[in-house]
Amino acid sequence: MPIRIMPRDVSTRWNSTYDMLCFAIEYRKAIESMTSERKNDLRQFELEEEEWAIAVELCDMLKVRVCDVTVEH
Repeated sequence: MPIRIMPRDVSTRWNSTYDMLCFAIEYRKAIESMTSERKNDLRQFELEEEEWAIAVELCDMLKVRVCDVTVEH
């Protein structure tokens, strides 16, 4: 996987939460690897399996759906 910077959740950008969640889900193995190593002191940020499932569900809910709209003239 290419090295990337994780997007941040920015309150003034409506889709930033979605972007952050998609990134986290895509890079889950790397995130789990970083948080599981004691020397990184990130164990408090490890997610349980059900928390990952919630992240996937939330990401799906935040996905923008484009609908076909017919406009009458």
